[in-house]
Amino acid sequence: MVPRIPHHKNLRFTALALLSRTPFLTANPAGPFLYRSLSTGGPFSVVFSFAWLGLVLTTMMQCLCEMTTIYPASGSFVTYAARYIDPAWGFAVGALYWACWVGAFGTEATAARILVGYWLPVGWSDDPTHAAILISVFNFIMVLIHVFPVRVFGEIEFWISSIKVVSVLVFLVVIWVIMGGGGPDGRVHGGEYWAEGALINGFKGLSSVFVTAAFACGGTEVAGVAGGETKDPMISMPRAVRTLMFRIVFFYVVTLLFLSFVVSARNPALLGSESGGAVEASPFVIAIKEAGIGILPDVLNAIVLLCVSSVGSVSIYTASRVLYNMTETGLISSRWGLGEADERGRPIRAIIATTLIAVGLSYMNCSASAATAFTWFTSLSGIAFLACWPTIIASNWRWRAGIKAQGLNILDLKYAYKASFRPWLPAFGFVSLLFMLVCHIYVSASPVTGSPNAGHWFQNCLGIPLIVVFFGGYKILYRTKFVNVDEMDLQTDKMHDSDIAEQSEKLDAYYGQSRKVRTLSYVRF
Repeated sequence: MVPRIPHHKNLRFTALALLSRTPFLTANPAGPFLYRSLSTGGPFSVVFSFAWLGLVLTTMMQCLCEMTTIYPASGSFVTYAARYIDPAWGFAVGALYWACWVGAFGTEATAARILVGYWLPVGWSDDPTHAAILISVFNFIMVLIHVFPVRVFGEIEFWISSIKVVSVLVFLVVIWVIMGGGGPDGRVHGGEYWAEGALINGFKGLSSVFVTAAFACGGTEVAGVAGGETKDPMISMPRAVRTLMFRIVFFYVVTLLFLSFVVSARNPALLGSESGGAVEASPFVIAIKEAGIGILPDVLNAIVLLCVSSVGSVSIYTASRVLYNMTETGLISSRWGLGEADERGRPIRAIIATTLIAVGLSYMNCSASAATAFTWFTSLSGIAFLACWPTIIASNWRWRAGIKAQGLNILDLKYAYKASFRPWLPAFGFVSLLFMLVCHIYVSASPVTGSPNAGHWFQNCLGIPLIVVFFGGYKILYRTKFVNVDEMDLQTDKMHDSDIAEQSEKLDAYYGQSRKVRTLSYVRF
């Protein structure tokens, strides 16, 4: 019998995975665009876009949580798309999502090289040989993390996420002090930068920030992927989702609001580096430097480097689990052995295959000619997220329809998690995500700056024809059909009754405590 990935009692990654890409404290495929969003859209566009997306992602994660708590599966939403919508669609979004995270690994490797170059002689890290050395060190560390049992990865991610939280809190206090005139220059900031222009470039500027917000928040759904390997998903997943809106509001919206008071949208430094990893382009660094504070930029650079390493590690974890899951569910042939797990609970062949490709791609940025091809590859990430999030909501609708059609009482369980304000809030989230996808296509065809360019449009929208080809090709080759609710597979991966009973007992004990104790449990490590 082929070993399967077990649940890991100490895999605490899920609890803080929803903060995998805290704004301005990490470098990701949206790096330079994230920094320039304040310049292209203005402060209102940035704050409004992240607030809107925060509400959308909350309802998306609630839909995912409903399914994951009862049907925990590694690489969950790809499985749900295949079982509840169409196997061809499951393959299409899975392949695109895998490619997205493989490309993200290469991006983080390049970002790490640039961030280390911050402390090295000017231009040293730009030399192709030196760049290859720095990227090799990064790749070695990332691979080493996944040599150990998966609980080691979970612990590392937990503590790095904790550092992110503390870092954001510290820098928010610093920004607050700067706003009040507590910096060495004594300058007090009010709403002068909003008065300069809260909305820049009109609807086109707002549309560009919608797209950037979606890119920056990519990875929120990783908690569902990890949920298949987390012990007690009925406990851990709802806890993570309940705090999601608070985390997005505090670590995204409030952070960006504060920054918009101390950094002008017209500051040329926001344009930063085209490489996407220069810490000097971060609004945090701009605010600190303009206030005359010397040491903090170095501290921030070190924190960002740590966060970049975190995203690199998450990239291998997520991509390998999706590849494993696609094999296990029959979307990829089992003859490659990608659906096997070793005695330590690692899908070792899926990890090796993913790592080899990701590491190979990471060296492309050492060459100017290969970097162009790499840019096209990483452009898939935006479309991947904007395709996966609506898929999760649609899978939830189909799953609920299947439960109803087959007369199951899954949602009647005492502690079954249920999404809020159904069906209106999920419908709002679904439509909003489609709207953001249209904004992405629009801004790609008619950029905020510069003239329309066919090459620019195809680069940004490459994922759209690819997902159509993946879906159509798989459907024609395997003659898949849209899943009928009466024939829907609602048994595979379903949690055993004994596990449900055990978790229910734990939840009984939890809710038997005072409200104060329950609230404090959310901030305990």
